[in-house]
Amino acid sequence: MLSQASLRELKSYYRALGDVNRLRIVQILATEGEQPVSFLARRLRISQPLMSWHLRRLRHAGIIRMERLGREVRCSFARERFAELNARGFRLLLNRVEVHP
Repeated sequence: MLSQASLRELKSYYRALGDVNRLRIVQILATEGEQPVSFLARRLRISQPLMSWHLRRLRHAGIIRMERLGREVRCSFARERFAELNARGFRLLLNRVEVHP
């Protein structure tokens, strides 16, 4: 059974992946490992405030983790959590779970 909280979690997950810049961030972190926020902003050629906004969406969805090391903030891909949310969404699409209103 899928609770309302679980549905909200999946909604946040899919919304977080619904942007090209966020998909690029996830791809970089998944393939290249942990990266500083400043590196990601330069690499994607977007401003630091916009990068922070995208990262906040990804973090709230559980797709990435962020850790402050001194003045630097580093991001990493939450591989296990991503796999869990992806599998849950797949099961929902295949109607293998009940949805509670």
